[in-house]
Amino acid sequence: MIQDAIVEVRLVASKKEKQDARDFRQKHFFDARGFQDPYAATLEQPNHIHWLLYKSDRIVGYAQAELWPNHRAALRIIVIEPASQGHGLGKYLMGVCEQALKKRGVQHLHTEASPNAYVFYKKLGYAEMPFNPPDGEPTHPNDRAMRKTL
Repeated sequence: MIQDAIVEVRLVASKKEKQDARDFRQKHFFDARGFQDPYAATLEQPNHIHWLLYKSDRIVGYAQAELWPNHRAALRIIVIEPASQGHGLGKYLMGVCEQALKKRGVQHLHTEASPNAYVFYKKLGYAEMPFNPPDGEPTHPNDRAMRKTL
């Protein structure tokens, strides 16, 4: 459980943290999907926020959100390394991300839930609602568009 270890969430800011984030998301998110990270450039874009989750100084999780107009944001990636799943770390990381976004004035957080993540989001208070990204890109056919009011 979380209380058994020192857990900290840090905003990705330094060059080293950006490389750590690239490596972690490739290994634990994109490799599992069988392709190279097409969104690595978002680590340099000001409308994207990235977080690393540390447990005893070891990276065990990562999250990325994209800021949208009209007090909205989209959670683009959240991933916990397989060995650390099932201990509340995903819920903890989501809570930190939601609070940070709320402090920035975000009122609605959108996401696209894969079939495996749907129950996770439902437990956190997300409901099925249209994704409606500013760029008009449709939701992946296997995912469900969801939103939570912060």
